[in-house]
Amino acid sequence: MTIRPVVDGVALSEVARVVGGVQSGGEVHVTGITHDSRAVQPGDLYVAIPGFTRHGIEFVDEAIARGAVAVASDASGIDALTVDFPSIAMHAPRFDMALAAAEVYGHPERALTMIGVTGTNGKTTVTHLIRSLLLDSGKSVGLIGTVGTFINEEEIESIRTTPESPDLFALLAVMRERGVEFVAMEVSSHALALGRVAGIVFDEVLFTNLSQDHLDFHETLENYFAAKATLFAEQTARHAIVCIGDEWGASLASGINYPHVTVGARADVSVEDVVLVGDHTSFTLSTLGSAPIECEVPLLGAFNAMNAAMALSYVASIGIEMPAAVAALKNARQIPGRFELIVSPTGARIVVDYAHTPDAVEKVLQVLRATQPTRIITVLGCGGDRDSAKRSVMGKVASEGSDVVFVTDDNPRSEDPATIRAAVMSGVDRLCAEVHEIGDRRSAITQAIALAGPNDVVAILGKGHEVGQEIAGTIAPFDDRQVVREVLHHA
Repeated sequence: MTIRPVVDGVALSEVARVVGGVQSGGEVHVTGITHDSRAVQPGDLYVAIPGFTRHGIEFVDEAIARGAVAVASDASGIDALTVDFPSIAMHAPRFDMALAAAEVYGHPERALTMIGVTGTNGKTTVTHLIRSLLLDSGKSVGLIGTVGTFINEEEIESIRTTPESPDLFALLAVMRERGVEFVAMEVSSHALALGRVAGIVFDEVLFTNLSQDHLDFHETLENYFAAKATLFAEQTARHAIVCIGDEWGASLASGINYPHVTVGARADVSVEDVVLVGDHTSFTLSTLGSAPIECEVPLLGAFNAMNAAMALSYVASIGIEMPAAVAALKNARQIPGRFELIVSPTGARIVVDYAHTPDAVEKVLQVLRATQPTRIITVLGCGGDRDSAKRSVMGKVASEGSDVVFVTDDNPRSEDPATIRAAVMSGVDRLCAEVHEIGDRRSAITQAIALAGPNDVVAILGKGHEVGQEIAGTIAPFDDRQVVREVLHHA
């Protein structure tokens, strides 16, 4: 991400003071900051952070050649410098980098109403619903997340769910320049553990749910939850909305000592009478002392009713009238790759969704089963270089919730695709579903659609909004939705 604001910048000594680092090599004026030597612009502070495989200090010569005026790193990085150059020795480079970025870009987070959403599933839906409701109420809104980054209606490509801190604070500063009032952002567990949002005090934090994911990074569910919970510390949040639909949410809510609201079946904001109506979900929203409100969201499933209730709870908390918010919710903007529906000429429904965890796959298939199709035909795989423990579980829940399953490739990345598919296949229950293994994702989608009858549903899961497929270090263009349209066009 190369988007940059126009800023006055700060003295290197001021950055050193903010991060509590040791400055050497003289004073310079810093007008930007990056951890990527390839993205350095003249006037930048280059932060050389220790990576998972290499140390950023290895690329310091490139950073200097591109115009970096100073370098910051940990002690080992500074010791490895072979030139006399302005520098800061940092104690915790990743966390300090966020504090430095906020300082360099003039603390844009303080001028914006910051809304942070975390959880395993639902982050994208909740942030997009909040964005849609705020836009319809006349607010100027920024969004940062998995599907993309938006400044009002303008879309900017996202690299990851939560950008690295130099990119994040630069983006927030640009949003401030363009008059944005509210920023709704997904906050991933990686971002929290790696300090990408360090120093931000969120005006509102929301928790959706927690289920198995990212155990390759966090190792245990308890560690994963602990990372998520740091967003809800008193030092980082002013108000919270917590879905208590699982034990993790209930545990989180019980430990919050500042103003907060719970959302769930029996909560401060209660979601009841959930009914699927065509391609919408209707539900009743009840709060203590208020009459029940009938709501409708253009997404399917009880979990999406819960997501919608969280979004409504937020906009109500900032004074938006509930009747107007409920009316806007009914016509909320389509969220790319989230229950995106394409109907074939034969009448078969094809649903493309980002579901890539066992819990998400199970819930999507349960919702589709409730629409009473003749058969559910599912296409899914698992990503490489990610939590391998969930692969067999994905196969299990897919086969239990479907009539036919095509196990295929997702983003194998550096792993052998056949090995990933074998792990998924090890969990399938052939007594529940007819199962096929087809590595080529386009072929799997083609065969699934060819098999579908007029009242069947084809669920293409795992990639959702993504427009590329990563295999052996190369990302080739691949969009499940576009592939579906091409298959239907040539049928």
